[in-house]
Order: sequence, then C-alpha cells, then structure tokens
Amino acid sequence: MLLDHLVLFVDDLTTAIARFESKGFTVTPGGTNGPTHNALIVFSNDTYIELIALHSSRARFIIRSLRRVGALTLRRWLRRDLQTRLLDWMSGPQGLIDLCFRGTELTGITNSSPLSGMVLTDPVQFKRHRPDGLVVQWTLRGANKRRQPFFIQDATPIDYRIPVGNVRIHPNGALGISEVRTGELIEPSVSNVRIIHDPTLQPGSMSASIVSELDATDHVHGPQFFNADIHLSPKSSEQQKT
Repeated sequence: MLLDHLVLFVDDLTTAIARFESKGFTVTPGGTNGPTHNALIVFSNDTYIELIALHSSRARFIIRSLRRVGALTLRRWLRRDLQTRLLDWMSGPQGLIDLCFRGTELTGITNSSPLSGMVLTDPVQFKRHRPDGLVVQWTLRGANKRRQPFFIQDATPIDYRIPVGNVRIHPNGALGISEVRTGELIEPSVSNVRIIHDPTLQPGSMSASIVSELDATDHVHGPQFFNADIHLSPKSSEQQKT
C-alpha cells in the first residue's frame, strides 16, 4: 500500500495557489467536484498535496456554523459514512486534515487485504471535471475511525488524476513527500513514505516532510500558509543512493 496524497483544506483556493507558488511549488489546477474545487502539488514520487476548497464562501460559513452548534457531532454519532468525513473537512479549520492511501481493491476486500481488519465506510464513486475537459473517476472508502486514513481506487487511468510531465518539476527542487508525522497512530502501513506517530502533536494534527534536490531548507508554516506544517529539506546521502 502507498501514500497517495495529503488533503489541505483552505478557505480560498486562488489565494492558496498563489501562496504555494510563492514558495517555489508548481501548482496544477485540478478541477471541480460537486461543491468543491481543487489544485494539486504533484511530486515525482507519485505523491501529492491536494489543495481543496468550497466554491461558495457562504456554504463554508453555514457548514462551520453547523459544526459550532453541534449538529455535525450528532451526525457523526448517527452516521459514520464518507459524507460525514467530508463534512468534517468542510467545517473544520484550514490545514492538513487527512491522508489518503492507495494500492488495494476497495470494492471486494478479502481476508488477504491489508484492510481486512478495518471497518470501512461503504464505497462511494466520485468524478472530477478537469479544466481541459477530461473527466476523472475514482472510488473512496474511509476508515470508520475518523483519524485513520481514507482509501482510493482509480476507475480511470491514474495519470488522469495525478498528472505527469512538467507539473512535477518545482522551482524549489521538491521531489516528494518523504515523511508524515501524525498525532494518531496510523494502523495500515505504506511502503513509499514514513508514517510516524508523534505524541507531541494534537489528535488529528499532522506535519509533512518533503525532500528536495536542492540544498535549501524551508518551513512552510503559519496562518499565511493555512496552518500547514510542511518541511522542505535536502535529500540525505542515503536517499541520494536510491
């Protein structure tokens, strides 16, 4: 199983794109999916960061208000489905809020699957309309435990969803996510990225490390970067051998 991407929810997508471009990331418009639109920071190791926002600031205000009065907490108790998870994204603060794994069949999980011991939400099909007119389709399932990952299975070729080419070349030299630290112990394992439980982080919080082919280091952090916690660092001598 592999880390597919990290979800970074923001209030305003246009602002987020500009801010991350100012840090030397190449940001690619993703398209629209129902009430949301997104953009991708895609890396050469087939991982990416998804910047996602609601189209409507009014809808964002309403959903956050429902969270404040406890309506979404009640829904979470009544229905542990994928929609509840997505409402958590839309109603919560800006920042890195979720992680997605890929590499297993989601429609018929067998005893040999790495997910066989987890309770998952029912599969839900999604599609996204890219700016170039291409339609991307995939299936999602989420762990019933909110702080565990959600999982993706592509219905269209993977490079429809994770584009290739120059979009993976970043002026700051970024090559890919190498480590994710989480405030929660993540149960499934992945082979492409280190997932580390960091008890100093609040439950639900996470930070990401991205390796760069350049010598410069940077820390993308703070309110101006949507409360993200992203460390950009040069490849180690061990990584340079691989």
